Amino acid sequence: MFFVHIPFRSRILLLAGMMMSLIGMWYGMGLVYPTAEEWKQRYQDAAQSRDWDTARNCAERWSQTAPESGEARLRLAELLVKQRQYQAAMDCYGQVPVTSGEWETAMTAGIELQFGPLNRPAEGASDCEVLLRQNPNSLAAQQRLIFFLAMTLQRTRLIPQIRQAIEMGSEPRESYVYLFFADSLSFSNGAELNSQWLASDPESELYEVAIAIFTTETLDASISMDDLEAAETSRRAQAKKVAVMELLLAKYPHNTELLAYAIRQRMQGGKRDEAIFYLAKATVDAERDHRFWRFKGWIHADRDEIGEAEKSYRRAIELHPLDWSTRHLLAELCQKQQKFDEVQRLRELVTRANELRRTLQSLPNARNVPQEVMIRLADYAADCGDHQVAAALRRRIRQYKRS
Repeated sequence: MFFVHIPFRSRILLLAGMMMSLIGMWYGMGLVYPTAEEWKQRYQDAAQSRDWDTARNCAERWSQTAPESGEARLRLAELLVKQRQYQAAMDCYGQVPVTSGEWETAMTAGIELQFGPLNRPAEGASDCEVLLRQNPNSLAAQQRLIFFLAMTLQRTRLIPQIRQAIEMGSEPRESYVYLFFADSLSFSNGAELNSQWLASDPESELYEVAIAIFTTETLDASISMDDLEAAETSRRAQAKKVAVMELLLAKYPHNTELLAYAIRQRMQGGKRDEAIFYLAKATVDAERDHRFWRFKGWIHADRDEIGEAEKSYRRAIELHPLDWSTRHLLAELCQKQQKFDEVQRLRELVTRANELRRTLQSLPNARNVPQEVMIRLADYAADCGDHQVAAALRRRIRQYKRS
């Protein structure tokens, strides 16, 4: 047997070469994987080339290699959105760790999906609340949540949510308009949008009631006594509307919005006993709803229980200081009590509120309120004793002037 002597240095080089060949083979067989940083670079290269399939594959490998990386999950979700795989993207956003710097971005993007192509706004609103617990200053979360509460007529949640946002300095500009119109929220697309949401959640009491209320208010506004034929058409539509509302009230006997509608209709028709019947059905939520204190005050006033009526009206104004409808009723009560200075002050505020109402209703949208109107609204809030809203509006006006 013959042995070939190989110098030590040559043996080392030969071994190194064999190892490199072996590693190359392992790479080819998929036994050695690139690092997370390498997958990230490959993803970036593919994304720059707009090779979305390769970019998605690299992002998946990147997120598998670095499961703690929020950026990897975020980039993968963005690619899934591009490919219109919205639920997969939503799942991916949900996997971004709370501890990562990308968590808030992922939550915000997920909320947009819920309100957008996934058509699950109630879940999006819940995610807004989760985000706001972590960052109360999130304007995006406040804007979406406040919009949802306004569009679904959740007034007992809307008012405190707006005030919380104002306290944190994260209120969207339109929230002041929603607050001013808290009693009479009206959106031209209210019924249409709630119908779209109802399609993804057919058992939703929230959407079903909102559709009925918006449809009813649209019919109420359409009645014209100048055109007899149109008036007759509107009256027939009204009769159908009343039937629909009564059916809904039988289905949801404790729904706050339906009860408020029923009580208001009875009050306007002078049907005190029926108004009392529906007021008695109100849940504990009504304790925080200024409208129900107004209804209670009206019933006391109709019974000539002046002291109790005044207490109820003042409680309504305490809960919602911008409330001009209750001030109108309180002015009538003060007139009976011969409190003429108070009557004059209240009626001046009601007149200013009516002027503001007409101005705001004439605007194309609630997000572009002119500064001069905001100044008038701030002055009105201050004279109503709503110092939080007045101060916040004036702060915003100063900011807008500087920008």
